[in-house]
Parts: sequence; structure tokens; C-alpha cells
Amino acid sequence: MSAASCLKSEDQFLCSICLDVFTDPVTTPCGHNFCKNCINEHWNSNDQYPCPLCKKVFNTRPELHINSLLNEFVAQFRQEAQQKAVLDHKTHKCVPLKEEYEGKKAELGKTEVEIQEMIEKKRLKIEEIKNSVELSEEAADREKAEGVQVFTALKETVERSLNELIETIEEKQRTTEKQAEDLIKELEQEISELKKRSSEVEKLSHSEDHLHLLLNFSSLKAAPPTKDWTEVSVHPSSYEGTVVRAVSELEETLSKQMKKLFEAELSKQMKKLHADAELKRVQQYAVDVTLDPDTAYPKLILSKNKKQYGFRSNR
Repeated sequence: MSAASCLKSEDQFLCSICLDVFTDPVTTPCGHNFCKNCINEHWNSNDQYPCPLCKKVFNTRPELHINSLLNEFVAQFRQEAQQKAVLDHKTHKCVPLKEEYEGKKAELGKTEVEIQEMIEKKRLKIEEIKNSVELSEEAADREKAEGVQVFTALKETVERSLNELIETIEEKQRTTEKQAEDLIKELEQEISELKKRSSEVEKLSHSEDHLHLLLNFSSLKAAPPTKDWTEVSVHPSSYEGTVVRAVSELEETLSKQMKKLFEAELSKQMKKLHADAELKRVQQYAVDVTLDPDTAYPKLILSKNKKQYGFRSNR
């Protein structure tokens, strides 16, 4: 009896990864056997190198070599299995060759139908996926357009509030500058009058005309009347709280806008839910339709479940 014959079952020659008889069997350091290609592909898809059976992890990738003894057992097993299959075929007398041929042909026909059904299901699934992608793209475009509109409005509100804030501050500064300008102009006017009086006093003080000095002394001996500037001053404009108030007003404005947006979105969602509910209600009354080929519109087509219809394109 050969060594391979001593092994009890085919399970001992099956790779636990591909579940088929070993091809180029190799043995890991932990003592488990796999097809060489199977274990390499398994390790190629992992960052570490675990054993698929005992889960032992090797830090470095083990160098694998074909297990010659096991490979010989597998070759003997394959040979014996092939011989057994030939023997079984020769001794099989229950079914005549013609009946077996027809039976196999019928099975192939059934298989072909099943394959075509699978192809059709997968084709319909592809169409379903494509349709879902199109619907998603349309929804994405709508959301992007709505997002651009909303954020543009919010941006314009922020910019408008900023411009109003800047205008308020600049208006205060202009008022301060105008007040200072008017006071300076008034002071310069008084300085001009004082300079004029000073010039007249100096001229009179050097005059040799005694009569002229006596006649004008009373009018020039005192400084001309001027305004009392002791309590007059320009106070810098106070901007404290201006930004805080502006931000508070902006927050209130944005809050109102967000509330409107929320109410609009809620209304849209409610309309959609109502439309979906109405569609489901209508679909409850769907019936199968049979088209008369002699009277039906030639471009009208029905779905496979005969619940929906559409029109054939010209392409």
C-alpha cells in the first residue's frame, strides 16, 4: 500500500485557502500546509504575515519551499483519483449513452437559461446603479446651487454689516475732524487779529508824533477781545462697543436668515415626504398591462414587471 493510500480522505490534500487539492504545497514554520501561490497572495494583501489557520504572526516573511514529500502524496492522490474516475465511467451501466447525452444536454440548456437570467439581473442592477448615480449627481448639483445661493446671501449680509460698521466709524471720525477744523479756523482768525493789533501797537510805540500817539493810545493799549478757550477742547470719538454692537446686530440678522432657511428646508422635506407617500399610494393600484401589438403605440414599452411604461428613443 502506497503512503498516499494510507491517508484517510481527500480533505487532507485540500488547501484551506482555495479549498482545492494542493498545487505546489508549502509548509509554514507553524506546520500548516497551503498552495504556494495561495499563501503568497494572502501575505501580499496583509501588512504582517499571519498563518490563515492558527493566526500565528511572523514578523519577517518566511522563505517557503515546496514540500517534496507532500507534493509526492498529492501527485499519487491525483493519479489514483483519475484512475478511479475512469474505472467508474467504464463500469457505469445504469444509464445508456444516448440517455446520458440527452440528460447532459438538457442540463446544459437549463444552465444556459440560468446564466442568461443571471446576466439579465446583473444588467438590470447596472442600470439601477447608473440611475442611482444620475439621481445622486442631480441632487448634488441642486444642493451645490442652493448652497452657493445661501452662502452668497450670507456673505453679502456680512459684507454689508462690515461696510456699515466702517461707515459708522468713519462718520464719527469725520465729525471729530470737522469740529477740530472749525475750532482751528476760529483760533487762527483770532491769532490774525492779535498779530494785526501787535503790529499797530509796535508802530505806535515807535511814533515820534506825540499827538497821534495820544489820540490812539486808548484804543490800542488793551488787547482785542477774544474768546475764552480755557474749557474748549476736542475729545477723540469713542468707538468702544461699536464692533460688539455691530457683531450682535449681524448675529441677529443671520439668525433670522437661518430660521427662514430652516423653515424653507423643512417645508421642502415635508413636500417630498408627501409626494413619496402619494406615489406609494398610487402604486398600490398598479396592475399588469398587456399591449396589443396591432393597436399599441409602436414606441411604447413596458417594464418586465409590467408595472411601468416608457417610450423607446429614436436612437
